[in-house]
Amino acid sequence: MTRSALTFPARPDAHRPALDHDLDLGDGGTESLILAPDYILPSSDPEGLLPDFAVLVQEGKIAAIDLVTSLIEAHPDVAVERLHDCIILPGLINAHQQGRAMTAAPLTPGDDLLDNALMVRLARTSLDPYPLALVAATDMLSHGVTTALHAGASQGTGDYEGELRAAIRGYLEAGLRTVICVSGLDQGQIVSPSEELPVFLDRLSPELSALLTEPSLPTYAGSADDTIALMGRLLAEFGTEPTLTFRYALPGPQYVSDAYLSKIAADAQARGIGLHMILYESQVDWAVCQCLYPEGVLTRLDTLGLLSPALTIVQGVWLSPAEIELLAARGVCTVSTPGSNLRLRHGIARLGPLLRAGIPVALGTNNRALADDEDMLSELRLAAGLARVTDISQGGPWDDRPTTAEQFGMLTENGARAIGLAGIAGRLVVGGPADLMALSLQGIEGPSLDLEASLIDNILNRASARDVCLTMVGGEIRYREGALQGIDRERVSGLLREALTYSRAAADPAWPELWSELRAHLRHHYGAKIKLARQRLNSA
Repeated sequence: MTRSALTFPARPDAHRPALDHDLDLGDGGTESLILAPDYILPSSDPEGLLPDFAVLVQEGKIAAIDLVTSLIEAHPDVAVERLHDCIILPGLINAHQQGRAMTAAPLTPGDDLLDNALMVRLARTSLDPYPLALVAATDMLSHGVTTALHAGASQGTGDYEGELRAAIRGYLEAGLRTVICVSGLDQGQIVSPSEELPVFLDRLSPELSALLTEPSLPTYAGSADDTIALMGRLLAEFGTEPTLTFRYALPGPQYVSDAYLSKIAADAQARGIGLHMILYESQVDWAVCQCLYPEGVLTRLDTLGLLSPALTIVQGVWLSPAEIELLAARGVCTVSTPGSNLRLRHGIARLGPLLRAGIPVALGTNNRALADDEDMLSELRLAAGLARVTDISQGGPWDDRPTTAEQFGMLTENGARAIGLAGIAGRLVVGGPADLMALSLQGIEGPSLDLEASLIDNILNRASARDVCLTMVGGEIRYREGALQGIDRERVSGLLREALTYSRAAADPAWPELWSELRAHLRHHYGAKIKLARQRLNSA
């Protein structure tokens, strides 16, 4: 690809010497290295594109960003790796994933209304979080993701702390920068609102009612105090790991009492670690929240002091215009998972209004990307396209769409802010960690290349995970040209295959026959809630 085809002229004082070095970096790391691509984009601002610049990496950090010739002259003894026909970008950020390394389809009985994630432990045997997290992390690294949030959902083993420790082991082995969430709940595991559980159980067959109410293994750590104690233990052991940070996460306000939520929020504020909360992922979530919080769930959260820049709302598919305004006023971040929303048939988040309100929007996959490939660049295209469609269908501006900077920011700076790593991830800055990806530009060449569009627009329109040729985290090269560095992919794939085989067995032999009965009663229960919520909305 020539620069003239993409309207970016070369600097007249810059030239590129032949510096093709096949470096043997062992485990993927080096103390000092100059990476010399054709272009560098240090941030989400497309106007900041730097042709003929290089990055000097020293001791895991970006020591300098300057012209190739200038860096080589200033550091003649540092090895140089020439990345032909490539652009270096900040490493991508997956702001919401579960460390599943697979589609959710084999794990959850499918339904177009219900996503009964909290009841998976009844339907399937538990999975080993270590190979799941390890394979998920290596997949992300090969796709240019350098940072991800592990949402902390339970596998239902009865040992939630052990699950988190196993996942942490996988992330550390892979070398992915990870935000580990400690999650929990204290109500609504079978049906919500919890006070309606006795009536719900009375409608079931004795066999199903007994199965749902028999003593079972704990799903999470326990009470709010138990959850806080778990956070303390993890921070004490892993708090100094350079690639790990921690946050709290909650599966939704309907699953936590005010007392539980207040304690968790207070501890998060005291530790300065933030809170990650799912809200309005489905119509069911929306309807239950309308039932539980007639004054408005966000008003309730605001009263409890939760709406602040320390809170990140995930999903938000059914947010109203007034709720979007309140989130913007309080500086709350949001995370959208467009592919997951479509696969689960939950709806389409209104990204246009969120962005126009000034709310930072980040992207995640929830390990349910539309094509089941965890390709963040493709998910971004999906999100941008859906944003325009929903705006038009809901009376928004017909000629509006997320800008180039807004789109790229969803994968970088907004992602960092949404997971509590603003100033650490999402940008390439001198003194910051060397978390970056190199993207080959050859994949966007061809007769259909838009010669009038900018380089960054062509990347957003055409590039995908297959174009990633190098991923670096903290100065360590973790992925290069189809090969993971320091990871035996065959070994971990074997572990994953064993876990999948085991998971396909029913945890209780009676469960497969009883699932259809439970699903019918859940649909009736939540269908009534949706109908009532819609009636209230229409009469308001």
